[in-house]
Amino acid sequence: MLLAGGIRPKPDHRVHAVARTALLPGTPVAVGPADEGPANALARLHALVAAGGVIAAGAGVDLGDGFRSARIDGGVGDRRDAVLAALSVPAFADHLGAPTALLVALFGPFATRPLGTVTLETIAAGRWPILRYAVACSDLLGPEQLVQLLALRAPEGVDPFPAGLPSVVATQLRRVTAGFSAPRRLRVLTDLWEQACGSSADRARRERIRGSQGRHDRYEELFERRRRHESDLITAALHRHFCAEPSLADVALWSPPAQVWVARADRIRDDAFAATVLARVAATAAEAGPEEALRRHQHEIAAGAATLSKRAASAASRAVPGLTGHPARPAVYLRDIHERIPVGVPLSPKRVVFLRDRFALARDYGQVALAACNLFLTGNPESSADGRDARSIWLRTGLRPWREQVGYFSPDRLPGWDLEPEDGAEPLGRRPADTETVADLLWYAELADAVARLNGHAAARLERERHQLFPDTNPAPEQEEPATVADFAAGAAQLAELGGAVPPRARTWTEVVAGLHQVVEAATAQSGRFVVPPAVDAFEGQLLPGSGMRMEIARTALQLVGWAGYMGNCIAEEPYPEDAAKGRVMLVALRGPDGRIRANVEVRLTGRGWRLAQIQGRFNDDPDPELRRSTEEWVASLPRTVVPPPADSVPEPAPARRPARPSPARRIVADLGDQLGDLAAGTVGPAPVLAALIDAPDGPEALVALRRSSPATLLRAVRRALAGPVTLDELWAASARRPLAEAVAALSDEEVRDRLAPLTVDAPLPGALRKLARLPRIAPARTADQVAIRVRAALGTLIRIDAPELSAAMTSRPHAELLRAGALAVTSWGGLDGNRPVIAVMARRRIRVPGYPQTTLRDDLWQQAWPGAEELGAARDVFWDAIAAKGLLVPASWLEPAGWPALWARAHRR
Repeated sequence: MLLAGGIRPKPDHRVHAVARTALLPGTPVAVGPADEGPANALARLHALVAAGGVIAAGAGVDLGDGFRSARIDGGVGDRRDAVLAALSVPAFADHLGAPTALLVALFGPFATRPLGTVTLETIAAGRWPILRYAVACSDLLGPEQLVQLLALRAPEGVDPFPAGLPSVVATQLRRVTAGFSAPRRLRVLTDLWEQACGSSADRARRERIRGSQGRHDRYEELFERRRRHESDLITAALHRHFCAEPSLADVALWSPPAQVWVARADRIRDDAFAATVLARVAATAAEAGPEEALRRHQHEIAAGAATLSKRAASAASRAVPGLTGHPARPAVYLRDIHERIPVGVPLSPKRVVFLRDRFALARDYGQVALAACNLFLTGNPESSADGRDARSIWLRTGLRPWREQVGYFSPDRLPGWDLEPEDGAEPLGRRPADTETVADLLWYAELADAVARLNGHAAARLERERHQLFPDTNPAPEQEEPATVADFAAGAAQLAELGGAVPPRARTWTEVVAGLHQVVEAATAQSGRFVVPPAVDAFEGQLLPGSGMRMEIARTALQLVGWAGYMGNCIAEEPYPEDAAKGRVMLVALRGPDGRIRANVEVRLTGRGWRLAQIQGRFNDDPDPELRRSTEEWVASLPRTVVPPPADSVPEPAPARRPARPSPARRIVADLGDQLGDLAAGTVGPAPVLAALIDAPDGPEALVALRRSSPATLLRAVRRALAGPVTLDELWAASARRPLAEAVAALSDEEVRDRLAPLTVDAPLPGALRKLARLPRIAPARTADQVAIRVRAALGTLIRIDAPELSAAMTSRPHAELLRAGALAVTSWGGLDGNRPVIAVMARRRIRVPGYPQTTLRDDLWQQAWPGAEELGAARDVFWDAIAAKGLLVPASWLEPAGWPALWARAHRR
């Protein structure tokens, strides 16, 4: 029998498991003398596993009576994972052997005495996250660097490495940072730790804010309470008008005067103001404490309380039999806080409870206020002339007094606020801020942002349609954001597995991930969209029967990368994308009520139908047994094909509902599809040079084939073409043609051009533009743009590696634009890959370029070369630092045989 680590028990030893079951891979066991009773050792083993997990048994813990813990070979994790798990159990931390052996188990045989001292101090202080991280980095850093890493600290109460095995994270980090030098690797890994700490602290803060709200949803109760209050106010106005009990005919013929309509609209606006303030104060109280919340927001509380008179507060607080005892309007609670709790005075426990009970209802009051605003703003205009006039007057009401009291709650939205007001004025973003009116609806967006914050989001997601606003205060995440070390490492490793290129000169983890993301589009195009049979597609967005999990079906490799980065698994690696593209498997994410993935499911099609291949939780943990059972039952119910309903069947009439608003993608296609299609169709022309890269006849098919080529394939094609009939002049000119960019630039509306700008770059598109990009008259132009951009990137790679084909082309027929762009790029990189020779053609800190024609680096001739240089990969922000350090650099191979002046003159003579 083989134990973990390839160890075999001694001939006179026996292996004992806690339960009498088959010794499966990874099973925890006690190994000891055959003639000793294992009862005590098994009891200690059970305690060890209960406290430290199954993996802790692999640490070889001394269980007494000559027994040690172990695991059957084949389980997840390695010895360092096991030692870390056992160390975290105080009762067994001293049973792992001598400190020297412990240090070797964690960091390998090259561990030093200073590293051992710092490690013991870290263990004694209980700083487990940084110890786990240092162990994960032990394969990448030397002992002195590990000492520096162990000096890092996490914020109080934050664990940036709560889950994930250090051995797995080590493999992922090695995949990403193996090409770095030791100092650069330490800098990148330190930045990764700091990012994980910040992200984990931010997530903990948002969870704390979300948890401050009541466990029971009071929305329905408060909505009904408010509806009854409004009904009572209208009834009172009716009685005042008739001065007696009106008859049914009187009620039917009564038309409310303008003051009734205005009062109703003002109540809706004032409730929105008060609910916004209450939500903001509640969020700050959860984050910084109630005393600090009262201090920060004292002026807002006073302004919100002033929206309700004493008489109106009494009416809103009056108890109604059968309804909740909470007041109908949120400003009542603001008045209570303003009048009863003095600012700056320490809060007694009784007052803390008083505030907590009111803050716990902030989200419910905010949702009620949002619903009331939505019903009023999106409903039909009032039928009576008085109602229409009152609404028009209300929409033109200025908000300057309110802003002078409280300012702006979402100031970042103000500069770009482009909603068209219902009163016909220009959008607020183009007017002075003090001209804001109710019709601008910025106050409505601020209420949605405040409620979204209580739901754990930074802001609400807003959809706009002319002068109407549709907020989503609890939007599902488009992609899981990494929050821990394991999340960041898994996401980057998945991108690298898909062919992402790690920038060799990256100084931060952000730069590493940005470089990896550049290949995501190519990886997605390579895998294509996955084949999803109708039998599975029908369940998209539906709840998994028997659970509260919502199903999301994978469509592209990019989607898998997002899943894998959060789950810490290998779902984005081959063969999953390839099999999904061929329809052999279906990959499903099960999301909980909060939108986070709970498990990934692989459903495989076999000769007998669908079969559940595997279901795994985060970091490949086993899912809940009930969730597995529900998933198995769902998979067993899937038919191989979907039978269409009979032609003569009459479907049941669907319940009447409000017509669905067109999606942003449909609206942008309807508004701009024809106009952009006409312009794009006229700009696409022949591209024989690009087609020659793959020896294909000129036509759309050649460009599509180039777009689908991997970066390595395209690079080989460019090298082969430069060594053959294609000249640098022809290739540079062909890659400068951007049909879609020309079409977008031809549009007259600057705002529309900015909105369509993502179409002109080689990056994943926002959802609203994807449908537009696939239109028959636009898709060929975008393909041509993408191919041209990628050819420029391939030229940049050839410069980096000092390819002989490019050097020969440059020395025989130098191209002036490429010469300038290449010099800018090489200088910003600080040299070439592999320390290939470069020559400084001008001294450090000089800007005058030698040779004829005479120029300086600030001349238009050089400044106009920057767009092309950036397409080659130049880093413009570090260029002048590089000039100060080394001067203007050019590959040495370009200057043979006559040097820079001759090359510069020949290039510009042509």
